Amino acid sequence: MGGEGVRGREGRRQDLQGLPRRLGGPSSVRSLRQRRQAVSWWRARRARLLQLWAVGLVSSVLVTAASALGYLEGWQARGLDLLLRLQGHRTPYDVVVVAIDEAAFEGLGRRQPIPRDYLARVIRGLQRSGVAAVGLDVTLGTPTTPADDAALARAIRDFSEDGVSRVVVAGPLGAVGGPLGARALGRAVVTGSPQMPVDDDGFIRHVAPVVPARDGVVAALGVAVAARVGGADPMTLLAAVRTGGTVPIPKTRAGGTMEAPAPVAVRAGDLWPINYVGPARSFLTVPSDVVAALAEPDAEIAADNPLRGRIAMLGGAFQDSRDFYQTPHGLMAGIEVHANVIHMLTTRRFIQPSSWVLGFGVSALVVLGASLVLLAMKPVRGTLVCAVGGLVVGVPAAWLAFDRGGYWIDFLLPVLATCVMGFFTDFLARRRMRDQFSRYLSKDLLARVIDDASSLRGERRVVSVLFSDLRGYTTLSEAMTPEAITAHLNEYFDAMTTAIFAHQGMINDFIGDAVMAVFNVLIADPEHALHAVQAAAAMDRALTDLNQRWTARGLPLLHMGIGIHTGSVFAGNVGGHDKISGRDKIKYTVIGDPVNVAARVEGLNKELGTTILITAETYAVVGDRVRAKDRGPMHVKGRVEEVRVYEVLSVEGGVR
Repeated sequence: MGGEGVRGREGRRQDLQGLPRRLGGPSSVRSLRQRRQAVSWWRARRARLLQLWAVGLVSSVLVTAASALGYLEGWQARGLDLLLRLQGHRTPYDVVVVAIDEAAFEGLGRRQPIPRDYLARVIRGLQRSGVAAVGLDVTLGTPTTPADDAALARAIRDFSEDGVSRVVVAGPLGAVGGPLGARALGRAVVTGSPQMPVDDDGFIRHVAPVVPARDGVVAALGVAVAARVGGADPMTLLAAVRTGGTVPIPKTRAGGTMEAPAPVAVRAGDLWPINYVGPARSFLTVPSDVVAALAEPDAEIAADNPLRGRIAMLGGAFQDSRDFYQTPHGLMAGIEVHANVIHMLTTRRFIQPSSWVLGFGVSALVVLGASLVLLAMKPVRGTLVCAVGGLVVGVPAAWLAFDRGGYWIDFLLPVLATCVMGFFTDFLARRRMRDQFSRYLSKDLLARVIDDASSLRGERRVVSVLFSDLRGYTTLSEAMTPEAITAHLNEYFDAMTTAIFAHQGMINDFIGDAVMAVFNVLIADPEHALHAVQAAAAMDRALTDLNQRWTARGLPLLHMGIGIHTGSVFAGNVGGHDKISGRDKIKYTVIGDPVNVAARVEGLNKELGTTILITAETYAVVGDRVRAKDRGPMHVKGRVEEVRVYEVLSVEGGVR
């Protein structure tokens, strides 16, 4: 039987040895430990993370609402400017600019308005070159000489198809008679408004496809030119802009090949962001003098000349024309702005702004991720990291969507939402610290603590601990009403708090009628021992003043004892998570033997008949700045070794 017992025990031992392997071995134990650590991490930070998420979502709502209401237009406009510049330069094949430049203006004797006969020659040169249509960005409302006006009118009418000129004129036409008046040209010419909306900062970033006019509404000049290439006549275009309909506009492929016209909706009140192809002179620019020379009958024109089949924008590009505007790519002539609009229409490279729903979604995702960063870093530093990271990631992502599909995803909204979240997080953190420490620190010390939140991290520090307690208060309270006791104590605590705060002390706790204060916590104080003794002397003087006032009011006198000890403690936040309330119960305190020693030394005052006692450790630090009487080694409860104490008689900077 003994042998069987041994074999049985050996068998059980082998089974136990094999148990971890059957349960999964060390890897399962490690995995279980990791899960427990993750659960502990989540429980410890859950409340804080949920608060950050809530603040982040509120920030996203605020930023999205501000964007929808137009309060962020300036920032968003600059963000779009950046994407346009990052997009680089594209080579447009469909539009050519015929510029009346400085040389042409000088050759015309710097006359304004530009001589009509000269414009007539340029238009005839364009007609001979085989352009698809001409946009004339020169207003004709002011008559010049009858002969010159008639020459231009003939050139416009001669360049026609099915009775409608291929020259689109900047309107409105003159209401009076004359060759270039509305009565003469009438339904033979499509007109468009050259007016462009200017942003508050003086930049042109949008085009209104439908522009208010004297007699209702008209199409923008760029829209009118593109529609004329698509076959629209004056009545068709006017009906479309008045009813919010569509106009036919051809689509240009790379290389300049035009496809059949397709409808594009034009509605009053719309603003289209202009997708600029690049800086000034991105379009093929031909001097007007060169084109005017082609109007001569004997001028030879190549069949594959660069004007053939293209849309030509004709207008002034000389300084005195005052037709220059600020754009995201810098200063640009008006004819080039209109050329950009036409190119955007014919290539369908519209800028498609993201909806507020998408903007909110992106912002919400970013702030949820930023919450993890703010959980591990200070609010200000974490906000800076998140903002920079948002720009580093957001700008390339937004550029990619913009360049590939014309989608304008506002990368600034998530960054702004993160900054707003960081601001509120910092505000809440400061308010939480202010609520936590306002009763224990002076205003100056509290401000320094809030600015240096790292001081709240747990650490070992050499501090001076002060304990004070009232003598005979228990007997006194038996003869007073609770209301009188409360008033008495409040007056006493106010005086003691003022004395402690005046010497950079922190009130750690009120225990009944006792006060515990600590010096050299939160903010470094090399003179903490001296400041503790000075605070004790100030407390003694404050109680003397109180007793004088209380005696005059017929109230009984109070007496107190104070004990001070200097030593090394752990100082930091201590506490845990309350499962019932779901909140963290955390308090900043000091832990260590010096706390107990200071409390026991305070109790020796009753035995020795003294008011302020300090230990040898404190006395060794303050030195001859404190005059004290050696009371010898004393036995205190809870310690095997005796504690040598000194009665404070006077202190530098605080006479008792």
